Amino acid sequence: MKKLLIALILFTGVQVGAQTKDVVDALKAYEQAKKNAENPKRATKAKTWLTLADAYAQLYDAPIKSIWLGTSQMEAKVLLKDQRIEKSEEVVINNTPFLADHYSDKILYYGQNGTLAAWEITYKALDEPLLEKSYDALNEALKVDDRGRVTNDVIAHLEALKTRYYNEAMSSYALGKFEVASYDFEKAADIAVHEIIGDIDTVFIYYAGLTAFMAKDHDRAIEFFNKALDHDYDGEGDAYSYLAESYKAQSNIAMAKEVLNKGFNKYPSAQSILVSLINTYLESNDDPMKILDLIHQAQINEPDNATLHYAEGNVWKNLGELDKATASYKKSVEIDPTYYFGYFAIGAAHYDYAVDLQAKAAEEMDDTKYEAMVKELETNLEAAITPFEKCFEATKDQEIKSVVAEYLKNIYFRFREKSDEYMAGYEKYNAYSQQTSTPVNPE
Repeated sequence: MKKLLIALILFTGVQVGAQTKDVVDALKAYEQAKKNAENPKRATKAKTWLTLADAYAQLYDAPIKSIWLGTSQMEAKVLLKDQRIEKSEEVVINNTPFLADHYSDKILYYGQNGTLAAWEITYKALDEPLLEKSYDALNEALKVDDRGRVTNDVIAHLEALKTRYYNEAMSSYALGKFEVASYDFEKAADIAVHEIIGDIDTVFIYYAGLTAFMAKDHDRAIEFFNKALDHDYDGEGDAYSYLAESYKAQSNIAMAKEVLNKGFNKYPSAQSILVSLINTYLESNDDPMKILDLIHQAQINEPDNATLHYAEGNVWKNLGELDKATASYKKSVEIDPTYYFGYFAIGAAHYDYAVDLQAKAAEEMDDTKYEAMVKELETNLEAAITPFEKCFEATKDQEIKSVVAEYLKNIYFRFREKSDEYMAGYEKYNAYSQQTSTPVNPE
């Protein structure tokens, strides 16, 4: 899947200080601000709610007030010099390695480049949704401010709040918490479109969809990708591919095709859209000539992509055009001699055709036709040997090796009495197959 490429936004007003004191000070400020907001007389003043919004924000900031995403581990240690690291350990989260420093109230996760990639707050001084509470307080300030005296202050607070949601989203994304990240991106987008700001942040909308897609919440992904496209943001075409995949996950192939065709018309050279469109037509088993047109367009855009010739071979094979299929497969390995899928496909095409001939020959009553079928059958089996052996040598995937060895064992078994070479081939692959025991189409 593609990484989020958004520049890290730093918190403003960063101060060096011991976090314990930050928490104590923030709690005191909150308690006073909360008391004032509960006072009927003071609750009519916009400044009261603005102060409460700030108090909630400061409580949120307290554990991470001195640091930011992108801080080096050395900088963080200096900035948090009054806080003890209780434990450091190497962890792997969502297939990504981190160095995790455990503090009394948080865990800081550093990426392989040594910079802060994420945080996890393990102790909260106030167990409430602090950013949501801050947002609500800002709206209360606007309600009682009939002269618009604090509008600019509220805008500034909203912008800072949007930054906090963004950083939360990025932190959750880094830790593989894609569902949480999606909702935080959505909240950041909602703040941007607030009535006193009126800015549609299509990047946040798009990433709300992308992280929902990564969380496999396809209803939500469809909602936000469509919203991004409605505002002419498509991630350079990727939105069409992701949106189509979400529709496919819901078995809505018609909409997947519609979306991909729109994307193809706008970005005829975008490989992600072309590949998605090709795969969609292949999976739905219809309109083969349309698939070939798309594949040929993709080959023009990316002539050195062996996979595209492999895809063309699959189409021809499904159409029963064995010669054209093998020609396409051969082209794939000419482009990339290490592309073992191409070798496998050539061998499998010949082998499968031989199996079909064997079934037909078993029902043939005419001896002359039967002998012709058997001869053609054996010709195709022999033609499968070289590509299968090249595949066996090229791949390091043990499962694929096992499958190929089983094919070769079956072929060599048929011809084992024909020569010592064939007997040696049978013994080699039979021994390998016995080690792995992966049966495939035994004759």
